[in-house]
Amino acid sequence: MKNWKHHSFLHYFVGLAASSVVMGSATAFVLPSSSFRSTTPLKLSPERVVKAGGGVPVIPPGDRLLFDPSEQGMLGGDHSLDERLTRGTSYSYLPPKVVDSGPPAGVVMHDAQAWLEHLDAAGAPPSAFAKANAPVKATVLGRTKLIDDSAPGDIQHIVLQLPPGFHYVEGQSLSVIPPGMMENGKRHKPRLYSIASTRYGDLLDGQTVSLCVRRAEYIDPITGIADPSKAGVCSNFLCNVQRNDVVDVAGPVGKTMLLPSDPKTDIIMVATGTGIAPFRAFLHRLFMEETIARHQFQGTAWLILGVPTTGGLLYKPELDAMLMSGSPQGSLEIDYAISREMTNSVDGGKLYVQHVLQQQSQKLFERLESGAHIYFCGLKGMMPGILEALEQVATARGFDWSTTLKKYQKNNQWHVEVY
Repeated sequence: MKNWKHHSFLHYFVGLAASSVVMGSATAFVLPSSSFRSTTPLKLSPERVVKAGGGVPVIPPGDRLLFDPSEQGMLGGDHSLDERLTRGTSYSYLPPKVVDSGPPAGVVMHDAQAWLEHLDAAGAPPSAFAKANAPVKATVLGRTKLIDDSAPGDIQHIVLQLPPGFHYVEGQSLSVIPPGMMENGKRHKPRLYSIASTRYGDLLDGQTVSLCVRRAEYIDPITGIADPSKAGVCSNFLCNVQRNDVVDVAGPVGKTMLLPSDPKTDIIMVATGTGIAPFRAFLHRLFMEETIARHQFQGTAWLILGVPTTGGLLYKPELDAMLMSGSPQGSLEIDYAISREMTNSVDGGKLYVQHVLQQQSQKLFERLESGAHIYFCGLKGMMPGILEALEQVATARGFDWSTTLKKYQKNNQWHVEVY
C-alpha cells in the first residue's frame, strides 16, 4: 500500500531512517522520531528522482522554464524582474505617486463605449453566430415608419433583441427566415438585410440590432391597387411585426462593407432608399456614439442619398444632428438626390445619385486617388447608371475607366452591396 507521497517538486530528499512493520500482507512505513532525522540533503540527479518514481520531472530552480513572471505574470514583460535580480539588495522602489482623481482642467469626460471593440480588433469581423438552417430567436422591441405618407411605399425601422452572444460589427448583414412554408412544403428561404445599427445597437447595450426594411408589394398598373398575392413574404412579415413577436434570425455575415481600419481614410457612401442601412451604422459610429472610432476618425465622410421625394428622406433628423454635432477631428458632408423634385446639370433631367457623382467628379476622383474608400448600397439597378456616369467622367479626364476601376478594387477601395 502506498502511504508515502513523493514531493516531486523538491530538488532533494531528506534522508529518513524508516522502520517497517508488517501488517498482515502489507508493509507500512513508520516515521521515526524527529531526533533520528538526518538534515543532510541527498544530491540526487533529476533523472534518478524520476526513475525512482518521483513523479513530474524536476525543473531546475531559477531558469523560468515552467513560468516566467516577467512575461506571464502581472509584470507584463516590463523587464523589472531582471533589473531586481541584477541589482539585488541595492534595488529600491519608486516612492508612491499621488494621482489626482479628477480630470485636468478644461477636459470634458464622457462615458465611453468600449466593451465591444474587440469584435474586429484582429482585423476580421465576427463569424456567424447562427446558420440559416439552425436560426436563433430574436424578439421585437419596436417598429416605426420612417417616411411620410406623402412618400411612395412603406419603409419601417425595426429593433430586435438578440440572444446573448450574438454580436456583429458595422457593415455586416443579418438573415431573417420568415415563418410559414412554401408551396413545396419547405421553409421559406432566408432573406438578407443590411444592419442599420452599430455593434452597440440603438439601445447602446450591445444586445440589439436594427433593420431598415421596405415593404415589397406589387401595384397593379391598371387599378393602382396592391396585389397581396405578389407581396414580398419576408418584408411584409417584418413591416407588420408587433412588440414581443419572435423572429428567426441567422448570421451575422459579410466582409465587403466594413469600414477602413485607418481612421484617416476618407469614405464615400452612395445609397438609394433602404441602402442607407449600413451607412447609418457607419455614421452613428463616427459621429454620434462615444466610441474610440469617433474620437480617432480624422477623415471626411461623404454621403450621397437618393430618394424619390423629400418625404422619403430616411433618418434625416439623425443626419441633421450629426451635421451639427460632428466629430472631434473628422467632417461630414451630405448630398441628397431627390429625383422627383430636383434636376441635374448634365442633361436637365431628374437628379439621381450618379448625377451627383458626375457634378462633383473633381472632388470624387481627388479623394479616390488619395485612397478614399467608396461604398454602394441599394437596388442593383443603381449600378449600371453609376458605372456609365463614372466611365464618362473618366474618359473626359483622359484616363481609362476599366484600368482605374481594377486599381480601386485591388486596393480594396471599392465596395458594392446591392440587392
